[in-house]
Amino acid sequence: MKQEMIKSAQDALSIGEVFFRSGLFSDIKSVHQAVVKIIAGQEMGISPMAAMNGIHIIQGKPVVGAGLMAARVKSFGKYDYNIIEHDDKICIIEFKQGNKTLGTSTFTIEDARKAGTKNLDKFPRNMLFARAMSNGVKWYTPDIYEQPVYVPEEMDFAEAKPEITEAQYKKAIERINAGDLEVAQKCIDSFTLTADQKQALENLAAAVHSHGGEVTFEIESE
Repeated sequence: MKQEMIKSAQDALSIGEVFFRSGLFSDIKSVHQAVVKIIAGQEMGISPMAAMNGIHIIQGKPVVGAGLMAARVKSFGKYDYNIIEHDDKICIIEFKQGNKTLGTSTFTIEDARKAGTKNLDKFPRNMLFARAMSNGVKWYTPDIYEQPVYVPEEMDFAEAKPEITEAQYKKAIERINAGDLEVAQKCIDSFTLTADQKQALENLAAAVHSHGGEVTFEIESE
């Protein structure tokens, strides 16, 4: 479906419902979450399907893969980039506007260590490219997006906690009532909760403290 077909909030809602009901996107728990991705993608010049696969909203900020970001630089029509150097230790990207060099963005393995980047040894070349690309976009081509955009490597993406579903929350309550008090902390550690949900779990666990026992319930993300 072409991006220009999204002309209203109702269009986005209809498309979001199709994506949600397809069951193909495990991170989407509601139609409205799909709509947020679609609208974010529209603002970035990304089609609905690419947005569903490539955009994540973390802490209220749009997060996209480095590949999508790089493609946007080239497709925008105003800018281009060249990779000057790229290995497991360093990535240098030159950003251009026509024949004019706007500047270079460099990210090294030492920069990654200083930033406390997780899983540094697994895919160092990918991580270095992502950070060099993201920094360069912010510095030299900020107008390709209508708001600041981040790559997963900047947001500790792998450690982002999913929102707890209603079914998971109710099940946790049942298990705490049955005496599995550690389920409360397991929820807090594993999921994003509202302040009221967090307080309710803590209060309930305290109230049934005398019934505590061995925890057998494993909370799983749906």
